[in-house]
Amino acid sequence: MLTAGLVGGIGAAQEDNDPPIQIQQEGPAPVDLGTACDFSILAKSGISSVPNSDVTGDIGVSPIGSTAITGFALTLDASGVYSTSTQVGGRVYAADYAEPTPSRLTTAVSDMEAAFTDAYGRVPPDVTELGGGNIGGETLTPGVYNWSTDVLIDDDITIDGGPDDTWIFQIAGDLTAASGVTVNLAGGAQAENIVWVVAGGAGVEIGTDANFAGIVLAQTGINVLTNATVDGCLYAQTDVNLQMATVTGCDCDLVDLQVGSACEDEEGEITVTNPNDVSVMVTVTGPDAYEETMEVPAGGSVTWGALPDGTYSLETDNIAIGLDITTLDISCDPTVPDVVTTPATDVNGSTATLNGELTDLGDFDTVDVFFEWRELGTDEWIATEPQTLDAPGDFSAGIEGLEPGTTYEFRAVGVANGERVEGATLRVVIPTPGVPDVITSPATEVNGSTATLNGELLDLGDFDTVDVFFEWRELGTDEWITTAPQTLDAPGDFSAGIAGLEPGGTYEFRAVAVTDDTRDEGAVLSFTKDEPGAPIVETQTATEINGSTATLNGELIEIGDFDSVDIFFEWRELGAEEWNTTETQTLDEPGDFSAGIEGLEPGSTYEFRAVVVANGTREEGTIVSFTKAEAGVPSVETQPATEINGSTATLNGELLDLGDFDTVDVFFEWRELGADEWIATESQTLDEPGDFSAGIAGLELGTTYEFRAVMVANGEQFLGATLSFTKFGPDELAVETRPATEVNGSTATLNGELLELEGAAEVTVFFLYRVEGTEVWMFTDEAVLTEPGPFSATATNLETGTTYEFQAVAQVGDTVVYGDILEFTKESDDGDDGDDGDDGDDGEDGKNKKKKKREYKRAKREYEKYKKKYEKGKGNKKRLKKKRHAYEHAKREYEKYVEDC
Repeated sequence: MLTAGLVGGIGAAQEDNDPPIQIQQEGPAPVDLGTACDFSILAKSGISSVPNSDVTGDIGVSPIGSTAITGFALTLDASGVYSTSTQVGGRVYAADYAEPTPSRLTTAVSDMEAAFTDAYGRVPPDVTELGGGNIGGETLTPGVYNWSTDVLIDDDITIDGGPDDTWIFQIAGDLTAASGVTVNLAGGAQAENIVWVVAGGAGVEIGTDANFAGIVLAQTGINVLTNATVDGCLYAQTDVNLQMATVTGCDCDLVDLQVGSACEDEEGEITVTNPNDVSVMVTVTGPDAYEETMEVPAGGSVTWGALPDGTYSLETDNIAIGLDITTLDISCDPTVPDVVTTPATDVNGSTATLNGELTDLGDFDTVDVFFEWRELGTDEWIATEPQTLDAPGDFSAGIEGLEPGTTYEFRAVGVANGERVEGATLRVVIPTPGVPDVITSPATEVNGSTATLNGELLDLGDFDTVDVFFEWRELGTDEWITTAPQTLDAPGDFSAGIAGLEPGGTYEFRAVAVTDDTRDEGAVLSFTKDEPGAPIVETQTATEINGSTATLNGELIEIGDFDSVDIFFEWRELGAEEWNTTETQTLDEPGDFSAGIEGLEPGSTYEFRAVVVANGTREEGTIVSFTKAEAGVPSVETQPATEINGSTATLNGELLDLGDFDTVDVFFEWRELGADEWIATESQTLDEPGDFSAGIAGLELGTTYEFRAVMVANGEQFLGATLSFTKFGPDELAVETRPATEVNGSTATLNGELLELEGAAEVTVFFLYRVEGTEVWMFTDEAVLTEPGPFSATATNLETGTTYEFQAVAQVGDTVVYGDILEFTKESDDGDDGDDGDDGDDGEDGKNKKKKKREYKRAKREYEKYKKKYEKGKGNKKRLKKKRHAYEHAKREYEKYVEDC
C-alpha cells in the first residue's frame, strides 16, 4: 500500500510515447510507510520470541538496544552493523549497533509513526461502527472503516477487491483475532494494501492458529500467539511478542540493498544483493583511487572481487533505494590479527566495562590489544592500557569518569609488529544514577514490651554502601524515633529491636535507606501490642491405632500469659453425643502431648479434639477423626521418591500393618509415564511394620516416571497409591514464585527465589505475567544469577481493578523450569479495603489468625524435625531445603496476615 509502489507500477506500464495506463483503484489513497517498509517487524521497546518463530525479511528495534530482542539467539556480525538468527530470514538491527544502523533505524521509526498518524487521521470514513465492533463473518470492500470501540474477529472474514484496491481500518480500542480465524483475500486483494491502525492500550492480539493478513500499525503492543501466521508486517510503538508464530513480511516495492563482504584467496570481495524488482547501479570506491560501477539486477546480486585491504564506500544511482551498509573495511591479509568489538557491560554510575575478542593472531606470536573510546561527537580518542595476548580470546577494560545521560563510542584495537587492526565502533549510553530501594516488612516478635522491626534493602542503586535504619512512633504522635543505623554493602534483610511498648498500643514504623544525601523510605506499616493472650492448642493426627487402642496427639502452641495450663483430650464414636475425657496433664511451656485410649471397635470411626484450660479460660483444637480398621488386613503405603540424581532415584514405601500374617514380601513396580509394562524391583521380606526402599537406574533427563509400593502375603497382592516424579536437569535446578509486592500506580514488583543451580555456572531468571483468563504472557527483564537467592522484576502498564497471574522462570540453555502461578489484583486507588469491622482477634479474623499461626508453627516443627534427621545422615539435602522454604513461606504468610489485620 505504498505510494512509491503505485508510481513504479504506472511507469512500468508505459512504452515510449504510448499514453499512460490508468489504474482503476478503489479505496483511500495509499499509506506511505517510507523506510519502515524495509522491516517485516519494527518496534520501539522490544521484540521477543518463544522459539521457534519464523520471520521473513528484516526486524529492528529503536531507540532501545539489542538486549530488548529476546528469544532469537542472536549472532553479531563482524561489521557490528547487524546480527543474524535462525528464526529470521533477513537481518536483525538494533539502535546500539554500529553505523549506519542507528541513523537508519531512527528514520524508519519516524516513518512508522508518521504512517500511523496519516492512517488514523483519514476522514471522513466510508463505514463506521460496523457490527458494533464484532466483524466475524463480514465481507469488507475497499474503503476507510472506523470504530470507536474494540474490534473482535471471532469468525472468518473476507477482504474482497482488486490487486490495486486499498483498505484502512481505524480502531480506537484494541484489535483481537480469535484463535483459528482466517482473514481471506478475494478478487486479487493484496495484503500490502490493507492497513489496520490500532490505538487501544492493550494493542493487538492474533490468536492461536489464526491466519491474519495486512499491515498492522499499533500505538502500543502486538502479540502473535502459538502457530498464528501474519501475511504482512508488524509495526509497534511499544513491543512485538511472537509465540512460535510466522510473519511473511510486506511486498515493499523499493527496499535497501544488502551488503556483505568476504575474503577469497587473501583478496577481498564485496557482494550486493538486490531484493527489488528493478535493477540498480551501484558504485564502489576504495583505496588507491579504486572506483567501479556495476548494475545489480532485480532479484539478483553482484560481487566486486580481488579487492586489496582498505576502507570502501558504496552508493546507488537511485535516491529511493539505499544500502544497509555504506562503508566497510576489507582486511584479508592472513598475517594480520583479527579483533572484534563486543557490547559494553557493567554500565553503572560513572563506569563501564569495554569488551572485545581477539579472534585470530594472524602470523604473530603475541598481539597487543586495547580500546579507544570517546564521547560521541568529540574528536579525540582515549586509549586504555594495552594487554598482551598469546592466544585468541576475550579481553576487557574498565573505564571511568563517565557522565550520566551521555553517549560514548568505543572500538577494540589490535597491534602487532606495526600492523594495526580495529573492530567495529559501538556505542554505550550511561544511564542516570540509580537510587537505593528499600521496603518495610512486617514487625515480628511482638512480645512483652518489645518488638522487632524488619526491612529489606532491594537495591543499592549505583552506590557501594548504604546506611539503613528504622523510624517508629506511637500512632497519633508527631515525633519519629530512630534506631541505630546499619551499613550494608549488598541487598538483603535487616532488623532492629525496639522496647518500651505499651499493651494495647498501636505503633507505626518505616524502613529508611540513606547514602550520599539520597534518602529512600519504605511504606509505613503498623502493629498493635496485644493485650494478654489466651493459650492456643492444636489437635494432631492419631497414631498407633492397633487392636482396640489408639494414641491421641496434640500440641500446645502458645501458653498465653499463664505460667501453666491443663491439657487433655475429648473423644467419642462418630455420631454419639457424649464426649469421653482423658486424664488431665499440666504443662508450663509449649510442646507436644499425647494420651492413650482403649475399648475401640474394629470398623468404627472416632473423633477427638485437644483441650486447654487455664484460670477458667478454655480453648479447643480442631476436631480430627480416625477409623479403626477391620482386623487381619495388611496395609502398605507409597511414599515420595528421593535422591533423584543423575540417572538414578530411590523409591520409598512403608509397611503400615502385617494384618494377620507373620511375614510379607514387599517391592516396587515402576515405569515411564504412558508406558504399558511395569518394571519390578527386587522383593524384600518384612516381619514387622516399617519403611522400605529400592534404588532404580537408567532414568532419562526430563522424563516423568510413576511407581507404587506392592505387598504380597499368602498369594494376595496389596497396592499402595501410584506416585510420580520427574528427572530434571541440570541437577536440582529449581525456582519458586513468591507473592508480588509494591502493587502501586501502574506497576508491581514480582518476586521469586532461585532455590538450586547445582550443575550450572549461571542461570537466567525472569517472570511471565498476564491478565487472568488471557493467553498472552508478557516478559519482564531478564537477570543472570550465579548462586541461589531471591530476585525481583517490575511488571508495568497494569490496569486498575484487574487481576494478574505470574510465575517465576529459570533457564539454563534449552532447560526451562517454572515456579507456581500466583496472582495479585491491582486495586482501585480509593484505599477502601472493604473492612468496616473491628480489626482485633475476635470472630473470623481471630480464627484465621490462629489458623495461620498453627500452619507456621507446624511447618517450623517439620523443618526442625527433619533437620535433626538430616544431621544424623537419615535424610536428603533437597527435601531439607524444601521443608525450610515451606517453613519460611508459612512464617511470612502469618506475619503478613497479622499486619493486614
